[in-house]
Parts: sequence; structure tokens; C-alpha cells
Amino acid sequence: MKKLDENLAELVGAFIGDGCLSKYYIENRNKWQQVVLFTGSWKKDFLYYKDVINPIIVKHFNVKCQLYHREDDDTIRFRTYDVKLISFLLDLGFSFGPKANNVVIPEIIFNDKKSMKGCIRGIFNTDGSIYQRYSKKYENHSKHYTNYKVIQFKNKSQELIKQIRFILSKFDLNPNRIINDKKSNFCAVCRITSQPEVKIFEKEINTTHPYHIQRMLNLSKK
Repeated sequence: MKKLDENLAELVGAFIGDGCLSKYYIENRNKWQQVVLFTGSWKKDFLYYKDVINPIIVKHFNVKCQLYHREDDDTIRFRTYDVKLISFLLDLGFSFGPKANNVVIPEIIFNDKKSMKGCIRGIFNTDGSIYQRYSKKYENHSKHYTNYKVIQFKNKSQELIKQIRFILSKFDLNPNRIINDKKSNFCAVCRITSQPEVKIFEKEINTTHPYHIQRMLNLSKK
């Protein structure tokens, strides 16, 4: 097993959020082809995969991934057929096919705080969000949130969200209780709403995703 560092753990987190392992049979070559594929938003995720994830893969596996724009659904497809990366992900416990609703963070990530930090950052970059919370003004209700940021993780895997909440607690964060979002196919949702804790998240976990970096800056100015 390749030794984990914070950046490689971020790659694992990004895979949990956006990635999958796939294989298909090539008849004219009489062989199975295996591939690691990440799928994201072309507009939001292009720079993240180009400038952050690809260099991590080059450094640790000495291979460049193919990055292209799928125009029919305006997504980015980021893939490699590299056997070293595929073996690494299989050794971590991931499997071929669509990720099931019980996807979890590999146990080895919990061995040290740097790996936990990197993995959470990767999951947040690909599957998390930051937004400003609003409260409608009602009669006799004066509260209106300004400069109020929320960090959110959402996934169909209840166990994954429980793991995320556990890791966040290791960084002195106390997210809200996990809820099921009926509007999102009963996804499990974990949020950080305490403003001092949002600042801790931004300092300790942070983000390397250009879109999220800009979101944080823009919300801080409001």
C-alpha cells in the first residue's frame, strides 16, 4: 500500500465525491479495460481537476489523466487507465461499478489527522457546499441573517456522513445533528452553522477548489 500523505488523502476524498472505478470488455482486443473516472461540472470543476488533482496523480503515480468536456451534459470527465492508481483504490476497499449508497471512508484514513484532513477536504471540494443562510422576515420577527455562512456535506451514504461528522469532531468542530433531506432523495446531511466553527473549518480544513475559494471570499465580503 502506498504511504498516504495529506494530498493523496485529498485524492481519495475527491474519488469518494466524484469518482468511480469502471471496466468494460473490448471485443476486438479480447481484453477487459479498467478505468478510473471522475465526473464533475465543467464550469465549476475544470480548474480543480486540472490544477489540483492532476498534479497529485502525476506526483504519486507518474501519470497524467485525460481531461475533456462532455458537451451533452456540460460535465468534465477526468480519467486514467493507470493500473497503479486502480490498484491503489482497490487496495483501499473500493470496487468496480457505481458507488453504492453505503460508500465509506477507508479505515487507513483514520490513522492520522493529516490524512483525515486531506480526505475531508477532497470530499468537501467535490461533494460539499458553502452558502449564505437567509431567514425570511415575518411580522414581529426581526432576525435576518447577514454574513452567515454554512458548510454542508450531503450524501446518500448515512455511514459516510457519520464518518465525516466524526472526523470534524477531531478538529474541535461540532456539526449539527445529521438529518435526512426528503427533497434530495433522503440524502443524509451534516452542516456546520456556528460561525466560529465555520472559521475553524476554513482555517484547519480549508479548500483547494478554486470555485469554493471564491465562494468563501465572496460570502466573507457580504
